[in-house]
Amino acid sequence: MKKILAMSLVLVFGFATLAMAGGFDKCAGCHNGKVAPDKAALAAKLKTAAAFVTAAKESKNPMMNAVKGNEANLKEAAADAGLK
Repeated sequence: MKKILAMSLVLVFGFATLAMAGGFDKCAGCHNGKVAPDKAALAAKLKTAAAFVTAAKESKNPMMNAVKGNEANLKEAAADAGLK
């Protein structure tokens, strides 16, 4: 019982941390260079914040569906990636 409670608390704190993450931190789980291109690769490919936001919105990857509608978060992630 204690193990279940401990694991539940770990999951709750883990998800709370992700929910409070800002900028590219929300993207880094997948955009780590293994699952999807990392921050440096995206910044090299997409030279401006506008291109970054447009590419995210036009992505055909179903994993991007959750973030496509939040342009403010996409702009924040672009800024965190060093794009202007």
